[in-house]
Amino acid sequence: LYVTDYAHGTYEDNEISRNALAGIWVKNFANPIMRRNSIHHGRDVGIFTFDNGLGYFEANDIHNNRIAGFEVKAGANPTVVHCEIHHGQTGGIYVHENGQGQFIENKIHSNNFAGVWITSNSNPTIRRNEIFNGHQGGVYIFGEGRGLIEHNNIYGNALAGIQIRTNSDPIVRHNKIHHGQHGG
Repeated sequence: LYVTDYAHGTYEDNEISRNALAGIWVKNFANPIMRRNSIHHGRDVGIFTFDNGLGYFEANDIHNNRIAGFEVKAGANPTVVHCEIHHGQTGGIYVHENGQGQFIENKIHSNNFAGVWITSNSNPTIRRNEIFNGHQGGVYIFGEGRGLIEHNNIYGNALAGIQIRTNSDPIVRHNKIHHGQHGG
């Protein structure tokens, strides 16, 4: 599915799987509504928002994709609520190159790398999510990443619940970080 150039539309109850590139691409101010879709077993990213793409993503099941379940970059600003992002062969959510986004009340779990990666001047809001059972860390902020990380339940990850490095400057408040196999 490729939604671009100010396009809208409502996309519900679809199965999008086993594609060579991203299952869904949203760019250039496109602003679709996507609900209850299953995006899985892609050989790239599950959902890719970039070049100022927008979109409202609700109750989607995003799993077993080769790269991140959800990637945001280059001014994209999606709203992602009540989705399950899991069993990615790399990370769950990857926000980079000035990406934004609102990630609210999602379940992000069992990814091979971090549940959430934020880097390169990106500034997303990560609020009221369950981030758990990652094979590495829960939230990894590096390379001048920013963001608001609040009211999340982060637990059972193999590395740090939240790791902040290399000139990053997030706001981290009111999270519950527990039962990790490494530092909080």
